[in-house]
Amino acid sequence: MKKKEEHPWIKLKKYPHIGFPLEYKDISKLESYITDDTKIAKHSFLPFLHRTIFQRKFRANTDGLLNKSKKRKRVKLKPKAREIFFASHFDAQIYSYYSYLLSKKYNLLIETKSFDKAVVAYRKIEIEGKKGKHKCNIDFALETFHFIKANQDKQLTVIVADVTKFFDRLDHKILKQKWAEVWNGSTTLPKDHFRVYKSLINMRYVNEDLLFRNYKDRIWVKTKMENDPKTSKKRQKPIKHKRFLKDNNAIAYCDKTEFLKNSLNLITKSRRTKGIPQGTALSATLANIYMLDFDQEVQDFIESESVKGFYQRYSDDLIIVVPREKQAEAIGRLRSLVVGKANLEIHPAKTKMYHFQQEGGKFKGYEIDEETDERKSKTLEYLGFEYDGQRALIKTAGYSKFNRSMKRAFKRASSLAINADTTDDKIHKSSLFKRFTYKGSKRRMVFNGETKTYRYDWGNYLSYIEKANVSFNEFNGGGNNIKKQSRKSWSRFNKLMVKSIKKVEDSKTKI
Repeated sequence: MKKKEEHPWIKLKKYPHIGFPLEYKDISKLESYITDDTKIAKHSFLPFLHRTIFQRKFRANTDGLLNKSKKRKRVKLKPKAREIFFASHFDAQIYSYYSYLLSKKYNLLIETKSFDKAVVAYRKIEIEGKKGKHKCNIDFALETFHFIKANQDKQLTVIVADVTKFFDRLDHKILKQKWAEVWNGSTTLPKDHFRVYKSLINMRYVNEDLLFRNYKDRIWVKTKMENDPKTSKKRQKPIKHKRFLKDNNAIAYCDKTEFLKNSLNLITKSRRTKGIPQGTALSATLANIYMLDFDQEVQDFIESESVKGFYQRYSDDLIIVVPREKQAEAIGRLRSLVVGKANLEIHPAKTKMYHFQQEGGKFKGYEIDEETDERKSKTLEYLGFEYDGQRALIKTAGYSKFNRSMKRAFKRASSLAINADTTDDKIHKSSLFKRFTYKGSKRRMVFNGETKTYRYDWGNYLSYIEKANVSFNEFNGGGNNIKKQSRKSWSRFNKLMVKSIKKVEDSKTKI
């Protein structure tokens, strides 16, 4: 059996689906089947598992009164729904393999294009001078801010926009055309590629809630053997609620044979005439391929002699920087190209415009109203960072999300200590320390005894803060501005720990 690292396209996951998760012993079988184009040309794809993820949104109440901290109370807006589709474990490896093949072709193609450095999402772009180290959103944001700072002797306009419902509105005709163009320079797809393409545009899926309700009394889980903790076995058990799947180490709702025999009525066929499912390994690669003509046209405009600006696209988020006198032309060109070249749309409400210029001897940036040019109090926000012309910081929304996760984790830990029959009556502190403090922030390869496992402990959110702080340190004039943003996280953690321990202890006295 070949080692996992020799198969860069194999990404084994453990989420419960129709059928059991794949294991390392299955790699040889995977390779022989998936790399055989005649088999893929006839492959029967299982339905996707559909899940709706809601993202909470808060905004400052501009009409409300200030609180004691001189800040306005935030109001909760309607949650943003994201439709995610999970492929079955075997099908997911097929999508991953074809993503791997297409990515190599795509990267070779755009190395010959002028916009090679502008497209940054879903690509492994090596950091200059650091072999094997690749750029992330921190580096891409820094590159953008560097360009703005390097041109502070000019009046600049920065336009940040995102394409409306990007994956949901991809034109199937354009997608097939660009896919074939990248793969073999023609207008038709080979039979195996066409089969994969059809599985995406003629999507069939099963709603996750419906599947759970149908099988909740007999969910497949993996448990340790009583007399041999190193050995595990599969068995079926009832699970009361979907949120307890992870706690019970659920591995499948049902096996494939049972589903095909008894549950075909749960399958829904998508009626959409546009779009592809968001969530497969191939979706991201196809998004870049789809935008080839658009990227070229924008880059041609940006690097023209009269503009000499900057363009970067991270999936459906894009940013351009132009001289102030080119502002109207730039926004008009951007919107017309999205419609003309990609048959998509950039909604005006999704477009933010910023002015950067010298004021009182300082380089400053701020948001403006596109219609009235009225100045707003907000500064440039891009890829999780904000920049006001003087320094770059992580968006406060990132810290808010981290703090909410911490609060939820403590609430869950104390609830398990009080109510769960399968755990003792103590809070398991080690996992909390690992997730939310510096003690779990070190990134390192996981070892099993003395051997490498090829798994990594990627740290936690504080690892990200440290990386961002190091990357932006020189840009921010040598100050640890980003690291200082997290100075209250330790005290918050300890307050929650004390509160949770007290809650557990109080519950004992009531018994």
